[in-house]
Amino acid sequence: MSSPVNAAAANPHAQLMQFATGYMAPACLYAVATLGIADLISAGPKPAAELARACNVQEGALYRVLRALASIGVFRETSPKAFANTPASELLRKDFPGSMRDTILFLSDPLHFRVFGELTHSVETGGTAFTKVTGLTSSEFFAQNSDENRAFNAAMTSISVNFVRGVLQGYDFGESGTLADIGGGHGMALAMILQKHPGLRGIVFDLPHVVEGAKSTIAQAGLESRCEIAGGDFFEHVPPADNYVMKSIIHDWDDEHAIKILRNCAAAMRGKNGKVVLIELVIHPGNEPELGKWIDLEMLAIASGRERTESEYAELFEKAGLRLARIVRTQAPASVVEAVKA
Repeated sequence: MSSPVNAAAANPHAQLMQFATGYMAPACLYAVATLGIADLISAGPKPAAELARACNVQEGALYRVLRALASIGVFRETSPKAFANTPASELLRKDFPGSMRDTILFLSDPLHFRVFGELTHSVETGGTAFTKVTGLTSSEFFAQNSDENRAFNAAMTSISVNFVRGVLQGYDFGESGTLADIGGGHGMALAMILQKHPGLRGIVFDLPHVVEGAKSTIAQAGLESRCEIAGGDFFEHVPPADNYVMKSIIHDWDDEHAIKILRNCAAAMRGKNGKVVLIELVIHPGNEPELGKWIDLEMLAIASGRERTESEYAELFEKAGLRLARIVRTQAPASVVEAVKA
């Protein structure tokens, strides 16, 4: 029997209906992630009635949500109205290795629905739908809304763990010198790199109110003697270092702002043999499906940034006084984009 996805691909009417109702799946994911359903069934299947009592929600409605998610492989109905986890729903657990719960809670939250409801504004004007909806830029909004800012930072940490774990299997950051993580947030990515490469020293650099959160991350990783925490604005300056790394930073910005960040790194880089290492999604030419083409719309609607192709990265580097050295594909969705001084 054909899967629903294959059947939809073979039938253009079914295909469009699948896509037109696609917003329902993330709404369901947000609901079950908020309720912690995957955690409640971590030890084995439970009836929807028991889950509803534990969450203080309506049994019939919860069952219908779980049934719909089970139809796409998130949860499994093991007996009438009883559900167990699948490999996909396990990733919604708080304590599961590689958990995506925080990522899902951010990407499928009500704010995203409001923003993407105005995507036509971005298409018509090139401006962000986010600003039309909130009246603020994304950075202004998160600075002023603590709950949403916590959700955003938790999601970025979750993405860092999953992206960097794959990158570390395929890229060697070396065993000497100082590596500065520009826009390093709460320091999770740099902590993972330093733990894998004990000869490196590090600097986490971000806006002062953001990088404050890195202190506990670095302390818990036992890296206080090897890692400095510094606050500042990467459009004005970056700290001197031998090499630089940026994870999902350049994609936040248009070309003008991206070049300014890269140029600051090139200017502050010690010596002639340093590198700027970007951990980013790199879009391939052609019609094949890939995550970067969808996250590119996130950048369009929310951040005024974009995902880029290999040639677009090469052009950015050239304008910043750098040269694209190589792109390393990894087991993570992200690639390593490596640049050296021109």
